Amino acid sequence: MALLCAAANASIVFNFDGDSLGASTTFTDTVDGLSATFSSSADPGGFVVYPTMFETLTGNVLGDPGPAFADNLALDVGFSENLSAIELDFATSDFITPSPFTVTAYENSALVGSTTSTGQFLSGFNFPEGEIAFAGAAFNQVVISSAATDFAVDNINVNPTPEPGTLTSIGAGLLLLVIGSVRRRKAARE
Repeated sequence: MALLCAAANASIVFNFDGDSLGASTTFTDTVDGLSATFSSSADPGGFVVYPTMFETLTGNVLGDPGPAFADNLALDVGFSENLSAIELDFATSDFITPSPFTVTAYENSALVGSTTSTGQFLSGFNFPEGEIAFAGAAFNQVVISSAATDFAVDNINVNPTPEPGTLTSIGAGLLLLVIGSVRRRKAARE
């Protein structure tokens, strides 16, 4: 039963560590059968994979400006199946005051919701960094944006929505646990 629950709540992480340095949008990464397509209005080359220069963003990151040298871009991420939650690390190119950072979720271009956060300057690092999360109704696309001229993202952690068959299996497992418990209690009384 625990395995069924774990499968229903399994998260998938896109961290760009398997991407070639210099790879630029538009590109697609696939992790555990889930594909994410990263793009922007300045493609080709709006965002680029580069090695981190941050504290909480590790390994490779995806940031702008890319080879297109465009600023003030939003990053569009389309997913191959519906998600129930997303969480990611970010850094913005601010030197004095951290800019707002926003994740807006859509289901087939219909707005689902959004959330906004600001990063913090960490000791020894030049740019504010933070973490942002969104959970709600099912969505299959997010637009990531900031008031900062440029930003970087990493460790995009997503939770696919459980398939109806998975929910049925969980329900059946729970029913079997209840039936077994009732039978044990009945047998103990006899």
